[in-house]
Amino acid sequence: MKACLIKLGLEVSQQTEAVPSLSLLHLSAAESGAVSELVQGWQDAGVMAKKDGREVIKGENETFILQPDSDNSWNMGAVQKALTEAAGDENQADQSEDRLVDYNSLPKRMLLHESSTPDSKQTPYFNHNAFFWNMKDFHAQHRESPHAFGKLLMYGEVVTSTNTMLDKNPTWLEHLPTGFVATATTQVAGRGRGSNVWVSPPGSMPFSFVLRHSLALSNSAPVVFVQYLAALAVVKGIQGYDTGYEAMPIKLKWPNDIYALDPAKPASEKAYVKIGGILVNSSYSGGDYTLVTGIGLNVTNAAPTTSLSQLAAKAGLSGLTVEKLLASILAHFEAMYTRFCRTGFDRHFEDMYYRNWLHMDQIVTLETEGGARARIKGITTDWGLLVAEELGWQDRPTGKKWSLQSDSNSFDFFRGLLKRKV
Repeated sequence: MKACLIKLGLEVSQQTEAVPSLSLLHLSAAESGAVSELVQGWQDAGVMAKKDGREVIKGENETFILQPDSDNSWNMGAVQKALTEAAGDENQADQSEDRLVDYNSLPKRMLLHESSTPDSKQTPYFNHNAFFWNMKDFHAQHRESPHAFGKLLMYGEVVTSTNTMLDKNPTWLEHLPTGFVATATTQVAGRGRGSNVWVSPPGSMPFSFVLRHSLALSNSAPVVFVQYLAALAVVKGIQGYDTGYEAMPIKLKWPNDIYALDPAKPASEKAYVKIGGILVNSSYSGGDYTLVTGIGLNVTNAAPTTSLSQLAAKAGLSGLTVEKLLASILAHFEAMYTRFCRTGFDRHFEDMYYRNWLHMDQIVTLETEGGARARIKGITTDWGLLVAEELGWQDRPTGKKWSLQSDSNSFDFFRGLLKRKV
């Protein structure tokens, strides 16, 4: 595989690295006492239980072992038991060193920072104080929002998937507040659309956050637009990162990808490359939609991967930090969501979205319509469907239009094709 990639002209690391082991999770908060209050709520709701002398959250998909930040002991018995179960029946399990471990079956140890934030020794790749300070600073720039996002943070150096940990444990998720954020330095099983699985190496910024959207807003502010708000928040979070970043060439590919002008190509070529993606999972209970929005973004990745740091360096800007960028994106999303609940996806959001997407007036071929040619005209303001108008002789509009759903269609920007996903 390395030889093939090198033959294609790519730079390939010659180091052989094993899949990293899952790390400790750190739960911390901007305000002292917030973690204790959250955990007390879990206890009152019956989400926690005692097992082997420890407080445990037994989720539908995985188990979390809770411990105070003063407790540095490690229950190896629980880990060994999980590894044995992951291997399966002894008569059928592959006993070689290369056997795959079911990471979901491994218990995740969560350290509760009830009185202070993790220090640099505990989380050398993420500065919690810097994140909470930047969160406060960006919140001050958006006074109309309730400032709920980023107050509680769960971080792990190596995790399976921030999205999976929240979305696939619905009983626990039900007792997580709006604005709860999970992030990591490395993901070994990130989630994409359909069955896509992503590995997020160091340098990327994977994170997920919880949002509750009232069913009463279904007509005025349909929940489907949350994915578009998240995409806009990424663009605005980058461009609002610091002075000079407002001109960063970031664009949106329908429905959920983040693209940037390729820094390795001349600006005149207008070549765009993917630097991130968005996945929104929703469930309904008790009059609210519970949404877990997962975002992955290349921030400081080295070549040949394209990252924001490469774009910044080409523009002569200072480097980015994940702590500040994460705070900027979260604050921008919360501000836009606050307005969205009041105004819906109005002309303000429409114009903002079209200024930042790649597709206006692009001519595409609709494979599902017998190869008909069509021109992209935008998205509908009721359900966020992609609008394409049919083109006839000499590419003149015929008057026929299609409304296409994002969950069943795929937009191949480079080939100009719109096809149904299977």
